Amino acid sequence: MRRMLRAKTGIKNERGFSILEAMIASMIMIIGIGGLMALFAVAAAKNAGQGNQATRCTEYAQDKMEQLLALAYADAQSNIVGSISSSTGGPGLGGMAAGTVGGVNPASPVANYVDYVNTSDTTDPDGISGSATCCTPAVQAQYMREWQIVTNSTTNVKTITVYVQAQFAAAQGLAPNTTLIAMKQQY
Repeated sequence: MRRMLRAKTGIKNERGFSILEAMIASMIMIIGIGGLMALFAVAAAKNAGQGNQATRCTEYAQDKMEQLLALAYADAQSNIVGSISSSTGGPGLGGMAAGTVGGVNPASPVANYVDYVNTSDTTDPDGISGSATCCTPAVQAQYMREWQIVTNSTTNVKTITVYVQAQFAAAQGLAPNTTLIAMKQQY
């Protein structure tokens, strides 16, 4: 009977939130979202830095690959360490003998097949520093470039591999790196 009376008279048994409860719930939500936004800001900054480093790794790998591909197939004299190849003083593309020269293992760079990129060095506009006789990183080197040249058994194709790794990010976790591979054929 009561139900029918309430339905007829329009009286409803509804309960809602008070304004105080709504304000407390809103504050809890704002604090939680604020913490998440700080986390997203840190993650975005880290990702932007990694992307910039990875792009530079690719750029420096392409530069070295172009230098190596520009050498004559049988070149065994050009100095290929640094930004500009010179006509004497280095191993070039390893000559005509079959086998492997150089390496792409960052833990053990091979002399004459590694150089270092320092983008903050104002005395070196190309950002390249290094030595044909030394495999220790240059002062404040930001990137390490290594290359390997493999001449096949018929000595008519060379596989050139260039590996670049960011140095300053290596201590912070997985460092951005790039590996390029190209083949050069003797004509």
